Parts: sequence; structure tokens; C-alpha cells
Amino acid sequence: MKQIVYTLRVFPGEDVTDLDQLRVKIGENLKSGRIIASQIADFFFGMKILLMNVEAPEVDGISDRIESEIKSTPGVSDMEILMVSRKIEVWKEDG
Repeated sequence: MKQIVYTLRVFPGEDVTDLDQLRVKIGENLKSGRIIASQIADFFFGMKILLMNVEAPEVDGISDRIESEIKSTPGVSDMEILMVSRKIEVWKEDG
């Protein structure tokens, strides 16, 4: 089955101070995919957000499930899908 990769911007709630811990909570709550990369990034006016890449199977409705699972994580105020792409498989030829 083909895999897709979502690039997401996750906004923490006002009461969240530890974004590393929030990333762990999101990973535990995310059942439809898995986090393959993340980083804390500056946003506006000193606000910090999480940028994440989430890998998931290419099936109908997966975007909605991922969005629902992330938004229902305690400490997440909102999220945006910035980009969706197919996972590229890289191989080496023998010889």
C-alpha cells in the first residue's frame, strides 16, 4: 500500500509550555499514522509551534482521521495541513 506524508503545523493551547511533551502526547493519540519528523518553530509574536511530518497509508478519509486525532489531543488548540505528498521510496541498484 502506498504511503503519504503530511506536513502539519500544530498550535499549542495557551497553557502548554513544553512542546516536546505535547509532541509525545500527539504521538500517543495518533492511531491513523505516525510522526516521522518534528521540530519546534517560531511563529508570530514569540509564539512557538510544532512542525510535523506524519506518515499514513493512502486510504480514503485518512486526512480527516489524522486531523481529528491531533485536534482531540489535550494541549492542542488547532492544526493545519500545509502539504501532502506521496512517500518516495529510494533504492540502490546492485552493481
